Amino acid sequence: MKQVQWKQLILPVLLVISTFGMAQDVTIDRSFSYFGVRAGYMEIDNMEDGGSANIGFTSGFRFNNSLALELSLDYHTSEFSDVDRSTYALQASLLVYLAPTTAEVQPYLLGGGGFYLSGYDYFTESGYRRTDFTSHKFGGQLGGGIDFWPTPDVSLTVDVRYLFLQEDTPEDAVADINGSIDGILATIGAKFRF
Repeated sequence: MKQVQWKQLILPVLLVISTFGMAQDVTIDRSFSYFGVRAGYMEIDNMEDGGSANIGFTSGFRFNNSLALELSLDYHTSEFSDVDRSTYALQASLLVYLAPTTAEVQPYLLGGGGFYLSGYDYFTESGYRRTDFTSHKFGGQLGGGIDFWPTPDVSLTVDVRYLFLQEDTPEDAVADINGSIDGILATIGAKFRF
């Protein structure tokens, strides 16, 4: 009778041992969705404007180890030639990562485009202050950056991109730039996986 009880215990014991053995091999996948905030500086080519401040929000989805799609909304301002310029930029970028999602340091290249709504605030020749928000243009971007992941769910991000943009600038305000608002946008920020 003791032999029957021993045989009856073998199967449950093996099941328990195999369950614990397999549990050690299970890994937790990291989320591929994220949102973030960023702040930075933009320098427009061929313009002595002293640069401009930038603040923005991002949201993205990483499809696999290599590719991510990111949407962002940014606001930047600049002052040049007695003109204040404010821009809202809605951008879509494809990011190509050069490291897997589990790496702590993840460099990437990016390319994409965006829709830019710019306004110009200036004094006319007759001395009246005028605000002109008539420039609505599509522009491209190329760049790269690095995500530093000190924890699995929070990253510090450094991003530099070159923006290609032709705007309908008010001639009586900024005739010297001929509509070219190309420039470099450098930002630092944080991303949060969810």
